[in-house]
Amino acid sequence: MRTVNLEERKIDLEAALDLARQEPVLLVTPDGHEFLLGEADDFEKEVEALRNSQAFQRFLDERSRSTGRISLAEIEAESDRRQG
Repeated sequence: MRTVNLEERKIDLEAALDLARQEPVLLVTPDGHEFLLGEADDFEKEVEALRNSQAFQRFLDERSRSTGRISLAEIEAESDRRQG
């Protein structure tokens, strides 16, 4: 998987699609939002490629270490507080 930081490298849609024809592309916007672009009809191939991608595995490792998470129990409790 290739990561394209759109703050560092501006690409147009056609260029993004060209990259996605080769491998899944993670687009990171200047405000930190992330979008995954890949061929829709080739899902199993993409899954296998992501399993074998060291870059994607590092990405998952980084995300799993993120402390900015809210548990489902916390969300449910907040929802209950707002309703009650």
